[in-house]
Amino acid sequence: MDLLIMASIGIQLTAAALALLLIPETGRRWSWILIAAGLIGMVHRRVHTLYMYWQGRAAPDMAFEFIGLLVSVIILLGIIQIRPIFRQLKAANAKLAKSEERFRTVADFTYDWVYWRGPDGRFLYMSPACERITGYPRAAFMKDPDLMIRIVHPEDRPVVKAHLFREHRAEESDILDFRIVRPDGTEHWLSHSCVPVTNAEGTFLGARASNRIIDQRVEAENRLRESRRLYRDLVEQSHFIVLEVDTQGKVFFINRWGLEFYGYLEGELIGREAVGLLLPRTDNQGLDLSAHFHDLLDRNPGHTFTEVEVLRHNETRATLSLGTSVIVDEMGQATGILCLGIDITARKAAEKLKEDVERIVRHDLKSPLMGIIGLPRLMQEDENLTDRQKEMLQVVEEAGMQMMDLINQSLTLYKLESGTYEHQPQSVDWLAIIMRAARDTSMHRDPACRVEATLDGEKVRDGMHLFIQGDSTLLYGMAANLLKNAVEASGGRPVHVDMTSGDPCVLEIRNSLPVPEEVRHCFFDKYSTHGKHNGTGLGTYSARLAAEAHSGNIAMDSSPETGTVVRVTLPGGGGAAA
Repeated sequence: MDLLIMASIGIQLTAAALALLLIPETGRRWSWILIAAGLIGMVHRRVHTLYMYWQGRAAPDMAFEFIGLLVSVIILLGIIQIRPIFRQLKAANAKLAKSEERFRTVADFTYDWVYWRGPDGRFLYMSPACERITGYPRAAFMKDPDLMIRIVHPEDRPVVKAHLFREHRAEESDILDFRIVRPDGTEHWLSHSCVPVTNAEGTFLGARASNRIIDQRVEAENRLRESRRLYRDLVEQSHFIVLEVDTQGKVFFINRWGLEFYGYLEGELIGREAVGLLLPRTDNQGLDLSAHFHDLLDRNPGHTFTEVEVLRHNETRATLSLGTSVIVDEMGQATGILCLGIDITARKAAEKLKEDVERIVRHDLKSPLMGIIGLPRLMQEDENLTDRQKEMLQVVEEAGMQMMDLINQSLTLYKLESGTYEHQPQSVDWLAIIMRAARDTSMHRDPACRVEATLDGEKVRDGMHLFIQGDSTLLYGMAANLLKNAVEASGGRPVHVDMTSGDPCVLEIRNSLPVPEEVRHCFFDKYSTHGKHNGTGLGTYSARLAAEAHSGNIAMDSSPETGTVVRVTLPGGGGAAA
């Protein structure tokens, strides 16, 4: 009996101690204190029973004490078993709290406005970003779910209402762009995307939505639409060919006017070789276009221009002015070639007609003009003419010669400008040409202007020669024009003509007066003249074309201190001979 009671006492004390140890683990302080106090009370009763038994005052009931021992054991086992459960619960609560903290961190600190809307239309969660985007705090949305509709722009409100209705019906994911109006009246474009929310059993729990401001994207899309509109206006409605070929030379794009010009359908051209189908193998100057395209892709020299004769689908021919340039991506890598073609067939025909008419007119003018020039010369030989009459005949002869020069000069200029001049150089005496031009220029001037010429530093004398390869007609016209300008600007002082043999051969014509500052920058341009009542502005221009036709160059230096120097550099020939 003693052992039975003492066992009960020990078990109850152990259970009380374990109950007190559970306080820091469970946080239920008063609950476990009360349980420990109850167990201490049971211990006090057992100790009292044992004392009375030892004094012989009472005889404990064996069955009752045994049941008490059994209850104590059960309580101890219960406390022992509940301790791991509380530990698991504590760990689970800590894990849940950490998980919820992570969720809140992700949800509350997202830049987008995120919400979870239940099946009944009420918001179950609203991220703080709603206030930054809409101007309303999340408490306003949680209290009034219809605020979501009221902030939408009136023009977009019907579409948003329909979308939110589908959102409540657990339909599939959707994306919508719409405008909202903030409390201060400013408008923003939002991109709204939502997905249905379900649990593990598939029960619909509402919809999760994300909203972000897309003002910059909408602005970019508007600019892109405007750019496309301009593209349609400039490319599709233009009356010139826009052709894009890839790096393999195959057609990638051609505009509507190009299709109509060639007479093809778009499907008949895309992916086919451009050269040989839309463009000839060579241009009008004999340049291989395939090789030219490869060179463009390799070097990217910029814009190039040429003329080509193309064969259309209906077997008719046309002439195009073709401009080409390389298309590059944002990394600067070549992705293709852009070709712009303008139909110049009618212009070419008009130029051909003009050339034919001008050739006929020149021929018809020169025949009677020879008589006008020759007759005054014959009449001046008569001895019965007065000085006044001879002077008038000389004026008529000079006017006729000037007109003949203009006719010949216009023909030469046209050939040089149009590219029809064919340079066929021959060995010519450049010194003799210059001296003849000097003589003809100063022959009829009053007062006479002396032209002083040197060759390699020596004064020119009979028997000197300077042979180069060139066209004597062009060279004479160039020398005559330059000497005429120098003599007219000499102010009565000598004009110096200095020639240097070798390769290159250099001609320098010097006069004492400077070129007017107004025309220095355009001295060799067409129609550039100043202060001459009968000047055409073609002399120096034709001289430049003649020098370039001989693969040479021409330059001018002028200042009030040194006068004017015109320098012509031509490829050398046979050299000088005395």
